[in-house]
Amino acid sequence: MRTLALIVLAFTLCACSSTSKRPVAEAPPPVYQATPESTPVQLLATTEAPKQVEVEDAVKRVFKDAAVLDTSYNPSFLAGDFNGDGSQDIAVVLKPVKLDEMNQELPPWLVRQPRAGRVERRLVRIDKDETLLAVIHGYGANHWRDPEATQTFVLKDVVGNDLKVHNPKDFVTANSGRKLPRPQGDLIGETVAGSPGYLYYAQATYSWYDPKTFKGTEEAPGVFHKSRTMR
Repeated sequence: MRTLALIVLAFTLCACSSTSKRPVAEAPPPVYQATPESTPVQLLATTEAPKQVEVEDAVKRVFKDAAVLDTSYNPSFLAGDFNGDGSQDIAVVLKPVKLDEMNQELPPWLVRQPRAGRVERRLVRIDKDETLLAVIHGYGANHWRDPEATQTFVLKDVVGNDLKVHNPKDFVTANSGRKLPRPQGDLIGETVAGSPGYLYYAQATYSWYDPKTFKGTEEAPGVFHKSRTMR
């Protein structure tokens, strides 16, 4: 009887030992499936040069059929961060098409005359065959290309020759020793009516810098689109 008990015990220990050495199969890793929330959004490169068709789309978005891109100018559009908020803007040479819409009582854009200096606020009218410069401020992930980018200034009497974007550092270097304004972003250098100067954004509006006549005084006419530094 005792011998039989020892045989049963030995058989049990052998079975347990073989069970402990049996490899355990690992469960396969879960398969990852992209969801709408996890799929990255493809954004346009902010440094990508603007294409004419994209600029025309932006003009259509803001002005509908009231104005079109004036392709007789070269360049007819310039990209830069003109109001200094970290978003790329687009400056576009415009030709008005429908004067009644361009001169509507409450337009969705602001009309300004930077070379006229600080004048009392009044309705500035746009004339037939007038050449305009519209600056569409960037907004959202795609900057001036964004469907929500509609904040716009329409500037009169500022379209000249040799339009070129200048960053603030280059502007200061080129005008060393002169009284200078404090632009909040990139500037547009050009020659208007024979006078070289710069179009710049400061104190919530666009102004004109003439190196020969600038007095060094700027007033704050009220905020329209604050820059990142102002916020």
